[in-house]
Amino acid sequence: MPKNGRPTKRTEEIENKLFKALGNGLSRDSASKYAGIGKETLLRWSKKDATFGAKLEQIESAWELRMVEAATDGIAKQPKLAVDLLERRRSSWNKDAQTTESANKRNTIAPQLVIALCNVPESSAKEAHVIDVQ
Repeated sequence: MPKNGRPTKRTEEIENKLFKALGNGLSRDSASKYAGIGKETLLRWSKKDATFGAKLEQIESAWELRMVEAATDGIAKQPKLAVDLLERRRSSWNKDAQTTESANKRNTIAPQLVIALCNVPESSAKEAHVIDVQ
């Protein structure tokens, strides 16, 4: 019995473009544009073919791991990377999330400000100020 409907755009070339784009950190939306398909098409393919969907997730996870490793390696040179990484991975470090959650409860201070304040030499301080942060 002949198959009705539009022929699939899913080819090895399109899949390779998707894998390359995701492997370089593009979102699924951007990767689908790069490959010349709609984001709905990519979603449909990944739902219909569990192996294909799992491969997409594996590629995305591998890219994320490479970025975390690069950030971790760079922490010695730029300690701010540690704060940025913690803010993204742990909600308790994210000052924006804390501000949203506790807008009426308390003020929050960005970890970068705390680090900068800790690094100020005491000799430059003219008088001590106590800041109550709860």
